Amino acid sequence: MKALIRFSVLLVAIASIWATSFLGSFGTSAAFAEELPPTNFYTQDLSKIDLNNSNINTFRRVRGMYPTLGRIIIDNAPYQSLDDVLAIPGLTEAQKELITANADSFTLKRPDESMVRERINNANYRL
Repeated sequence: MKALIRFSVLLVAIASIWATSFLGSFGTSAAFAEELPPTNFYTQDLSKIDLNNSNINTFRRVRGMYPTLGRIIIDNAPYQSLDDVLAIPGLTEAQKELITANADSFTLKRPDESMVRERINNANYRL
């Protein structure tokens, strides 16, 4: 019986350590992007795609980026510069060329942590 209690305590401790490290990883981008301009969803420039905050549907504007490359960019955010985007591990040369060719369509703002989940699934569905 004591062994079962010890095992249960150990299991709870491991789960809490894992949960703390997993949930703590969401707040690490604020210090990383201090020198970027702040994000303001009320006055944002919609003519450019903000690589740190835009949702998956905005990548439809650039041919060849939706959905695969847009998802890769979102999953690896935040970025400090376009060079950080081009340094994503696993990008093909064609994907890097597509990003470079459309560099004038992108902007970088300070990451807004409130939109993390909605960047992939923001409940905007086509009918």
